[in-house]
Amino acid sequence: MLYLTLSILSSCTLLWMFRYFSDKNLNIQGIITVNYITCLISTLVVNADNLNFQSIKDEPLNGYAFLLGGLFIITFNIMSKTVTHFGIMISSVTQKMSLIAPILIGVLFYAENLTIFRIIGIIAAMSAIVVINMPFNKDPEQKRKWILWLYPLLTWLLSSIIDSAFYLLGKSTGSKQSALFLAVLFGTAATLGILFMIFHKIKNGLKIPWHIIPFGILLGIPNFMSIHYLMKAIGQGWDASLMFPINNVGIIAISMLGALLIFKEKANKYKLMGVALAISAVLLIALS
Repeated sequence: MLYLTLSILSSCTLLWMFRYFSDKNLNIQGIITVNYITCLISTLVVNADNLNFQSIKDEPLNGYAFLLGGLFIITFNIMSKTVTHFGIMISSVTQKMSLIAPILIGVLFYAENLTIFRIIGIIAAMSAIVVINMPFNKDPEQKRKWILWLYPLLTWLLSSIIDSAFYLLGKSTGSKQSALFLAVLFGTAATLGILFMIFHKIKNGLKIPWHIIPFGILLGIPNFMSIHYLMKAIGQGWDASLMFPINNVGIIAISMLGALLIFKEKANKYKLMGVALAISAVLLIALS
């Protein structure tokens, strides 16, 4: 449970940082690029004994790591836009709807147990996600900018793909392959971010914002920890139908608490009901 708790807290920290960067009008694209460089360095340091770069060509999963690296940096940029336009609460719940995908994979392809309590807990978790977003379309500004809802929609879709990939990786590979997979993934994301910044500099003649490097490092540490500890939790033998709901609903509830206390985001009765449903879901799933 310790690894899962650390992953949840690290993921919440990411959302809070995105909100802070947005409030300060910082260069989020540059911060995200430095963040992935930090993730790569952290992976190399923590897993130094488990890395064998000579096996990159021989390990077929590393091809998927290149693809996921691209998805990672795209998802991070879209998620930052979601936080900017909708706040931490809606961003966290739309992202964590991705819990559906790995649960279905675990049940359909790995014969994981799906008890009645887990079913009720999953339904409660999904209900929390819906209720926390209510009431819908009450904000005139959001009505005029309905196209912005593509950000949370894409956040959910890409997060579902990423969560499923990490679940499958944890089930099908050992620690050495997992460490190499993460190194290739973070390296790809960092490389794409650097290339984008160079292209942006050449096209628009903008200076590279060196002052954002410390912010990128601060973002990269919890980002690495959220994935590192999630992989460790999977390696301990957690069922997808148990682990991902606890992870995702925990992030929703804790990040919302931070949004209320730290950033003074407005809460209504629906959001409070959503938190109550989220806590109920976690208890039902965990006690099953």
